[in-house]
Amino acid sequence: MDELADRSLSEWIEIAGETLRERGFAYGDPRHHLLRVYDICRILGLRFTDPSQLALVFIAVKLSRLVESPMREDSIVDLIGYSAILGQLRHTDWDDFDPSA
Repeated sequence: MDELADRSLSEWIEIAGETLRERGFAYGDPRHHLLRVYDICRILGLRFTDPSQLALVFIAVKLSRLVESPMREDSIVDLIGYSAILGQLRHTDWDDFDPSA
């Protein structure tokens, strides 16, 4: 636990960035992923106005998990990552976004 307490803010961000890069290799651009999830939600009758709202749902899931298991490093790293994804999604012009690119 001391190691995590001594980790600097930039180290947390760096670890989250590396996790995002690794997941990008496995799953592709998070905007494409969230757009696919958004389309699935619409088919299921769930109402979201844009894919960025799904990032908020993912953040809520991580917050809920942290309530149950507050010491889970991976949940904290994921929370940082989803916050970064939210920032990117909120500034994406979905009318000009090409999901096939």
